[in-house]
Amino acid sequence: MDITFVANDTRGGVEPYIALAREAASRGHRVGAAAPPDYEDQFVAAGARFTPLRGADREAITAAGGRVSMREMAQLVSLLAQDWARETAELAQGSHMIVSGIGGMGLALPVAASTGAAALRAHLQPLEAPSTAYPGPLAPGLDRWGPIGRRVSHRITAAGTRLLLRMPEQAARNALGIKGSPEVILPEIVYGFSSAVVPVRSDVHTRRLATGYWTLSSNGSAPDASLSAFLDEPGPVVSIGFGSMQTDDPRVLRGIVDEAARLVDVRAVLLTGWGALGGGTDQDERVFSAPSVPHDWLFPRMWANVHHGGAGTTGAAIGAGVPTVIVPFGADQPFWAQRAHRLGIAPKPIPRRKLTAASLAAALEQALSDAHMTARARELGALLGQETGVKSAIDEIESAVERRR
Repeated sequence: MDITFVANDTRGGVEPYIALAREAASRGHRVGAAAPPDYEDQFVAAGARFTPLRGADREAITAAGGRVSMREMAQLVSLLAQDWARETAELAQGSHMIVSGIGGMGLALPVAASTGAAALRAHLQPLEAPSTAYPGPLAPGLDRWGPIGRRVSHRITAAGTRLLLRMPEQAARNALGIKGSPEVILPEIVYGFSSAVVPVRSDVHTRRLATGYWTLSSNGSAPDASLSAFLDEPGPVVSIGFGSMQTDDPRVLRGIVDEAARLVDVRAVLLTGWGALGGGTDQDERVFSAPSVPHDWLFPRMWANVHHGGAGTTGAAIGAGVPTVIVPFGADQPFWAQRAHRLGIAPKPIPRRKLTAASLAAALEQALSDAHMTARARELGALLGQETGVKSAIDEIESAVERRR
């Protein structure tokens, strides 16, 4: 097969597709990938040909964050999408299938139309999966209204995603000279999460398969000898990090986190990420700071993990088998925070705007002391550990190509 992955997102929305690319290449398939240039080395190491989507890297996003309006950002992305489309279409010549989630879908569909490839939806969130069992990921607050509220929340989510994709997709179509909708969107959707977390269901029109999480595994060795030594010290230790999230004043957020850890009397591994926790002095011997540490190595070694609730981070936290505390900033994060709480592995979510040292300390105290929550987290983590998400997803991609043939 010839497969092209399109993943235009931050780390949590790109690494799952690196894992898929690695598995596909290991089976002898020809693999291409279009993603921000930050991830070129990882895709190439996975065995993929790579096209950078310039202007969507960490430096560009950080520079633009908070300085332009949403309308200006949409206009900028639409301008970039024209070059992205031409470059990705060149990469994808001869591909049987273009695989993408919501982050790259506005680019993937026009490229599929241009090259004659099929388009396979591979989502990290339960998009295009309406249900009365759970709300839409962009409107989880309507869950409190029961089945009717959940139906409405899925409609709001669908409308929101269409609005998000409309401008860049049209720009890409114009650049490639695409009229109408000639691409073949396959009736299958694969999801990079576990059915034990979100129970998606097929219907007469669409086959939906939650394969398990698409985890990009580390090599299993300690990333830092000093971190290993820190973890070997006695007493409870937690991780706290907010990934690619940013804040107006990192010193304030860092102060909240430091004070909460002091109140609960725990040691903390602080993952500074894109700078949300970058305002500290790191002189406290009870704190270890690092920009990032592989989640599959770190999270199982913690007593609890505090994070922002991104799809991939939540999956890693659930798979770790220990309680988690989620502080959602926005987008689909409130949805994952709600799911973790409903599954019994997390205290009630604390929205970022309501976060205080006292509220974070109370949530940490509950996560560390609630025996039922600890047992439930261990049980669910063991269940996820039996799943083979990456292998199952590539199995499904191979089957989809064969069915189309």
